[in-house]
Amino acid sequence: MPPGPMPSGQVGADVERRWLGHGVALRPTSPDGIGHDLVFAEGPDGRDLARVEGGENLAQDLAVALLTAPGTDPFHLRFGFDGLQVLTQGLTPPMALEMLRLSVLRTVAVDSRVAEVLDLTLTEMPPGSRRWQVDVVLRTVLGNVLQSTIGEVTADG
Repeated sequence: MPPGPMPSGQVGADVERRWLGHGVALRPTSPDGIGHDLVFAEGPDGRDLARVEGGENLAQDLAVALLTAPGTDPFHLRFGFDGLQVLTQGLTPPMALEMLRLSVLRTVAVDSRVAEVLDLTLTEMPPGSRRWQVDVVLRTVLGNVLQSTIGEVTADG
């Protein structure tokens, strides 16, 4: 839950960091985007963990949510993505795609930093591959609009 009362007026980097969070930067370890690793950056005192904050942190957290099965995070049992279950139900392809989209929408909308999901697009990459790129446009609790590719979901297990 974001801290304290909603700030009014101009939103600066400190307010974004406080309300949208901060953390260590992650990067995919392979082209399929399944595994992630920590990122290091050069700092004034040598190498250190790279950091993300604000909207970039929110986008990264949503990407991690798509890679996490629900109930596997002991500190937040509602965290995670259950859409792969949809792909095993024997639905027609258009119905499966819409159910998958709704599952991604639930995963994004449950985050307390998201005020409203404005658009959510699943694009099969490449066509016929059963792999979908997830693009989202959302309004944060600060009123900012964030547009990001938050990851990829796949039916290949």
